Amino acid sequence: MTNINFKNLSFNFDDQSILKNINTEFKEGKIHVLTGISGSGKSTILKLIAGLLPKYGGKIVTGTVDIPTGAQVGMVFQDPLMQFALDTPRHELEFTLENCQVPTQQIPARINRALSFGNVQPLANRLISTLSGGQQQRVALAVAMAMQPDILLLDEPFANVDEENRQFILKQLRHINNDYHTTIIMTDHDLHGYQQLQPIVWRLTNGCLSQLSVKDSAHLLQKGINQKLTTSLPTSDLPAIINFDHLSIKRGNQNLLLPTDLAFIKNKTTLVTGPNGIGKSTLFKAIARLLKYKGTITYERANIQKLSPGKYYRHLGLVFQHANDQFLNVTVGEELALALKTSQNPYFNHQQVQGALKLLGLTDREEQIVYSLSGGQKKKLQILLMLMRGQDILLLDEPFTGLDSASLKNVLQLIKDVQTKKPQTLLIISHQLNGLDGFIDFHLKMNQQHLKYVGGSYES
Repeated sequence: MTNINFKNLSFNFDDQSILKNINTEFKEGKIHVLTGISGSGKSTILKLIAGLLPKYGGKIVTGTVDIPTGAQVGMVFQDPLMQFALDTPRHELEFTLENCQVPTQQIPARINRALSFGNVQPLANRLISTLSGGQQQRVALAVAMAMQPDILLLDEPFANVDEENRQFILKQLRHINNDYHTTIIMTDHDLHGYQQLQPIVWRLTNGCLSQLSVKDSAHLLQKGINQKLTTSLPTSDLPAIINFDHLSIKRGNQNLLLPTDLAFIKNKTTLVTGPNGIGKSTLFKAIARLLKYKGTITYERANIQKLSPGKYYRHLGLVFQHANDQFLNVTVGEELALALKTSQNPYFNHQQVQGALKLLGLTDREEQIVYSLSGGQKKKLQILLMLMRGQDILLLDEPFTGLDSASLKNVLQLIKDVQTKKPQTLLIISHQLNGLDGFIDFHLKMNQQHLKYVGGSYES
């Protein structure tokens, strides 16, 4: 094994410069963390190392990327659903190991070790499509580790992962790096917990990559330590917009929510937290009438099952966890044109849309294919489009994944600006708490088949 070398590497997408004259050496057997704003090119670097680029897009303008000969490379994508080929984790692992030409008699043991590594043994025979985003991410990591890679590439590996599993995976990464000298290269915006990995930290700015000093790295890692949120409890005199009356939800024979009476407060922002796989996204789908439930859900005192879908969805919108599920058209401009045409939000006109694009760093991208945007750019576009729709209620499922701190601040500012003209009720699922203190009104925890409002300070 030798180091990974970028030699005078410049890379373009559709004549747009992404990386400029990068001369970098990623030392073997070390843990490297790439930081930088959304859309700066971090994922591009990983895909160049994995050999996915320029094979599947873009162009190397100058220079080379030198990967050690014969090195096995494993990668976990920012959106894990993009890398699964089969229906269950077990079948995905079998498929991967057969492709790696692992002897048949060794496959069962390799599968068990991989499932254990990702802490997904109970999920081995579940349909991947029924798993939560965080569970899918851990399955993708297990599949990558089954290959026993020399180089492990992780693109926003904790985007949808709860704190307990985040700490578990960090320990697993430290273990494989110490015991097997696996070279690990990761991208992330939220660096809390990374101190234990003692990583080499890199910053990507305006297409140029630089290694941070030990002092600057320590300062950056220290900034990511504390996630604190302070909220109050809703009082009975506040107006409700959504009510649960004896609501219960099941997945197959598994109870996700026992009979519950609850109210969501009108024109306030409520955060929903809880472990991966507990049923948070399923709860949102029930509110959006996308799956069956028992009991009653009312909107403005009307049973939502008695409202026509067209009428209900004029009042309620869902920001999907996977941004690609939101888009209906090919280009950014086409998506914006449709959203403006169907907008119910008095805040937005052509000028305000251009101002929002500038705030979100999406200016002059109207001709760009939406699926070629970075993960963070997709999230910002997705949120803008749904704000333009202007429904009374927005359900936002992990809307802040892939956003750097500045992008998150700008997204929250846009939401506040929009609400001056069009107040909305926001229900948000998020494992990321950094930057949300002061934005969230109420905090609802989901665990052990129950929902409960919590007040005061909450840290993770």
